Amino acid sequence: MTDQQLRDTPTVTATSSPSFLTDSPPAAAPAAPSSPAPQAELIPAEDPEDTSDIDRYEIDSALGSDAASFMYPDSVTASILEYRTIQGRTYHSDRYASEYVMPNDEQQLQSVDISHHYLTMLLDNNLFLAPIPPHVQRVLDVGTGSGIWAIDFADAYPSAQVIGSDLSPTQPEWVPPNVHFEIADATLTWPWKDNYFDFIHIRYLFGSVQDWPALFQEAYRCCAPGGWVQSCEADIHFYSDDGTTDSEPALQKWADLYERGGAETGRTFFLQQERCRREVSQRLASRMSGYLITSYPWEDGPIIGKLSELGEYVRLTLENDLEGYTLYLWHNVLNWPRI
Repeated sequence: MTDQQLRDTPTVTATSSPSFLTDSPPAAAPAAPSSPAPQAELIPAEDPEDTSDIDRYEIDSALGSDAASFMYPDSVTASILEYRTIQGRTYHSDRYASEYVMPNDEQQLQSVDISHHYLTMLLDNNLFLAPIPPHVQRVLDVGTGSGIWAIDFADAYPSAQVIGSDLSPTQPEWVPPNVHFEIADATLTWPWKDNYFDFIHIRYLFGSVQDWPALFQEAYRCCAPGGWVQSCEADIHFYSDDGTTDSEPALQKWADLYERGGAETGRTFFLQQERCRREVSQRLASRMSGYLITSYPWEDGPIIGKLSELGEYVRLTLENDLEGYTLYLWHNVLNWPRI
């Protein structure tokens, strides 16, 4: 699907309904001590004088005086940094079995940052919905991407220690002193010990997880009694009040790409589907505290106010890297021909 095809589609006034699942593990006595969990892999900082990645975030006095501190053997670091290159785009190292289909390069990270902006707008300029206390201590951001949510949270809560985890070390070096980044695959056993975090934030992992209940079980294991787990995922279908999107060829192809691609990889892109929601609810019913579904526009149109502005950012997210959102599924998973 080309940029021109997207531009030629009708105005969509509402689409992509993100859901916010907010849960609190029951306040219970900590489990008996077990064997120590393996430590997450940390990536060594590059030369502090290298400022090539600093421009993504404005540097001010709140940032640490040195690059974020990391450490891990060079041999492991080298394998993590061996990104795959597919038609000019880079993807996480094949050291991980996780078939994450989005690139990890600068163009995709720009879209990640834009999506962070509109999702924050959607929550009335809040970073989360969970009722966490103002002096929260340990926070985990799963699938941190560019690290923008973790960095913003660390700025807003200087007393908290924030960890951002991802498959690739694509985060900036210069960050607030109370945040650092670790390499971890969220679809495997998490490397943190039981009851460790007070708040766990999960966002936009759709298309990368085979067993969602298992992922949440790991989140609950690592979350302290009385703590909170919040997950935000999106339905990437396009909708319109008059149904015109149902017959639009480009949008039909878009949905078909993700439906077939998710079926092929075993990692659905449609967490909003009743079957997926029911499976999560049945296996985690005793721990679910809230489930919010909301909608946002895809572009500016007859909607006015905040939603109109939000829609412009949603569209900008896609137009900034339409190739990145479709390339891997189209060519490497489904082997569809060029159009």
